Amino acid sequence: MDRARIPLLERSVKDRFTLFQGGADPWVARSWLKNLKSTFGYMNCTDEEKVELAAYRLKDQAVTWWDMQKMIFGERHATWSMFRDAFERQYFPATFCLARRLEFLNLKQGDHSVMECNEEFSRLAEFCPHLVAQDYHRMQ
Repeated sequence: MDRARIPLLERSVKDRFTLFQGGADPWVARSWLKNLKSTFGYMNCTDEEKVELAAYRLKDQAVTWWDMQKMIFGERHATWSMFRDAFERQYFPATFCLARRLEFLNLKQGDHSVMECNEEFSRLAEFCPHLVAQDYHRMQ
């Protein structure tokens, strides 16, 4: 990996996503991770550079979490997939994901507009992609 590229890449993404400091709000963590994924989709980064950039945008409690993850990974170099999986385990508890799936399954338009309902549908569908993978299933 060309470590000299990291500061250059970091400057180019600095305004794209904020520092993540950890905490108990899964929606904040989810938003941060989605911004990372979206940004990396436009960049020509290696897997290792993605991990470095993500780690560079951590602060406070999240830095402590990442230091612990590096100890757990040991000699292995963390891949982007490893970082993402560990992040999701830490900041998206299973109870949170299950609750969002149940919300999705019980979603009703009620007195919301079609646009509002569609927005909620899209937000919650991320937690059960297997239920919306096909057009037919999305319509149901």
